[in-house]
Amino acid sequence: MTEPAPLLYDALDHIRVDGTEFLRLVSDADLTTSVSACPGWRLGDLVHHVGEVWNFWASIVSEGITDRNDVRNVAAPARPETDAELVASAFKSHVRLCEALHAADLDQKVWTWTGAPQPTAWVRRRMAQETLTHLWDAGVALGFEIDFPSAISADGIDEFLMWFAASDRREGEMKVGGTVHLHCTDDDLPEGAGEWFIAAMKEPAATFTREHRKGDVAIRGRAQDILMWLWRRDDEGLEMIGDKVVARRFRAFSELD
Repeated sequence: MTEPAPLLYDALDHIRVDGTEFLRLVSDADLTTSVSACPGWRLGDLVHHVGEVWNFWASIVSEGITDRNDVRNVAAPARPETDAELVASAFKSHVRLCEALHAADLDQKVWTWTGAPQPTAWVRRRMAQETLTHLWDAGVALGFEIDFPSAISADGIDEFLMWFAASDRREGEMKVGGTVHLHCTDDDLPEGAGEWFIAAMKEPAATFTREHRKGDVAIRGRAQDILMWLWRRDDEGLEMIGDKVVARRFRAFSELD
């Protein structure tokens, strides 16, 4: 398994700040608003989902859970009936997550869905990315344009390639049939921090290196735009050079639901 790239941002700070912004946006919103990035969901569904995820990982970390059998005992909060209660429940989960991660040693191992326990630094990274993505979802649903720093967006690409790309093949999808080069154009990223060469997509993982190397298709753009493209949110602002069929198959290959 490829080692994680060094973090160039404070993951816990992003969980705090981006989570607070998410809660601020939804607290004054109509929670029946459709969320285009999550087909079939309304804003209330998104709020409940985010609160559930925050609460789940707060329990894993605060209880030091390492055994899969103990995960089954983690209680999910019941969905409140009113909008105000729904936002309040998510707020409590956010506070609980931040407190649990702040108190835990970064090297403390906990259960994860990766197939092996991981240090709580893994949870910080995962929750920073989860919170960022759903803040973007809420912003788009409510008509706001939300921009994120290059460092966390580029790391989101790296995390996607490490843990989500090709972990499961989406039913009916064809082989990618070529190599892919992702190239972030942000001018504030350190040299080498925004490029990846994906040599293969084969369950249970993508084979990739962090380097500038010519692929059958090159996908260039801001780190945030590439990240949202990978998560099938948006395809604006990207330049594709080479075999666009490879790009389309690469994006569609992984089961992300």
